Amino acid sequence: MKTLNITSNGQPNQFIVNKKQVSKNKVLKTSVLYDKIESSANTSLGFYPDSSNFSFNSIEFDLLDNAYLNDKLVIKNNIKKLSDTEIIFNITVSKKEEKKQNIICTATFGYTIKKAS
Repeated sequence: MKTLNITSNGQPNQFIVNKKQVSKNKVLKTSVLYDKIESSANTSLGFYPDSSNFSFNSIEFDLLDNAYLNDKLVIKNNIKKLSDTEIIFNITVSKKEEKKQNIICTATFGYTIKKAS
């Protein structure tokens, strides 16, 4: 299946885990990670005309590994499905490393496209 990589300004979303985003044991809080992923998906929806006609439909969220204080993370969105009635994004979050890709989380966000009245 062909996918389309959606990013703002041609660059994936990136962030560095800071002190306010981690628990006492310096692990990135799951709620912070979810908020970053959701924000990335919503930003990607903004690239479509009539983006106000999208209605959140479904989510899958799989945490595969932990991220820690000062880790550099990259969020990539790919369109899995785009039709007249729905759009589905596959999202991966990985640690930014030079030689390998260490995926810490995958998610799927689905949106229904409401028909204009």
